[in-house]
Amino acid sequence: MTHLKGFSMSNLLKVAVIGAGMMGKNHLRTYKSLPGVELVGVYDIFAESAQKAAEMFNIKAFSSLEEVAHKVDAVSVVTTSVAHCEVGEFFLNKGIHCMIEKPLATTEEECYRLINAAQKNNVTLLVGHIERFNPAVEQMGKILSDTSKIRSLTAQRMSAASGRITDVDVAMDLMIHDVEVIQSLVKSPVVNVQAAAVKTPDNISGKNYITALLEFENGATANITASRITQARVRTLTVTTDTNYIDMDFINQSINVHSQGRMPYVNQEEIPEWMNYGLKGSVEQLFIPTNQPLQAELSHFVACVNGLATPRITGVDALNALRVIWKVQDALGFERAITKPEEIKTTKAA
Repeated sequence: MTHLKGFSMSNLLKVAVIGAGMMGKNHLRTYKSLPGVELVGVYDIFAESAQKAAEMFNIKAFSSLEEVAHKVDAVSVVTTSVAHCEVGEFFLNKGIHCMIEKPLATTEEECYRLINAAQKNNVTLLVGHIERFNPAVEQMGKILSDTSKIRSLTAQRMSAASGRITDVDVAMDLMIHDVEVIQSLVKSPVVNVQAAAVKTPDNISGKNYITALLEFENGATANITASRITQARVRTLTVTTDTNYIDMDFINQSINVHSQGRMPYVNQEEIPEWMNYGLKGSVEQLFIPTNQPLQAELSHFVACVNGLATPRITGVDALNALRVIWKVQDALGFERAITKPEEIKTTKAA
């Protein structure tokens, strides 16, 4: 990795956060605690928001992106989704490393602009799919890496209505997390997408409760449900493999592995016929050291900038997840900006 602007391992990495909303403040708080990092300041199109955040963390409130670019080595882009491309491309083209929150951008063309800018300027582009830094997800990847063949997955990500994000539907807001995680586990192209939405009097568009069925080229399937109208907070993923059944809870950062086999008998000739069907089941609860995923994610970003790691979620990874979400939206008849030729067959569930 080429370090620009005179940055070296002996210096603190100078960073700023672009966007002073709730998630932006989370980034500010986390950077403030990271070793080897100097949190320089914050920028927001609403100057008052930037000033309040700056006072909260005792940093500078920048008045423009140009001012930020002259003072930092890296930035977190935590703006609204529609601004990701413009802001990210601005910094990447100035040789500044970027961590961009999901979704990477709103169209395929915008995604490619960001990917190409990072490559052209030889700087880091990490996309903020935070669940990949959940220790349970990391452990699941190890379990499934080479000993088990994935047959099917079921993901549920549900909660009650929230005013946090209102500019995108539940697929782009919540489902994209599970799509990206599942793609990282299955490691096979999605070849078909079906989708259905729940419609209620106060949810006529069906954009707040969506179920999607994905079919992968290798024969695996995934059933994914995302909801913003469910009166409980659920974040789970279950996996059926050729050897066991695994259930994972994102919130508790826990995994249980269920296995089943024939009962062992000493003398097979003395077994009554009805006992030939006896099964033995076991459940193994894995010990997983917990962590704070955002801290792990931003630490990984810093390591990438320092040349000590390569981005776990690249621009291409993020684009592949977006392509599936766009297929879900297409299947449901939602309007979107994408105009690129489609590569995945899309059907609507009955």
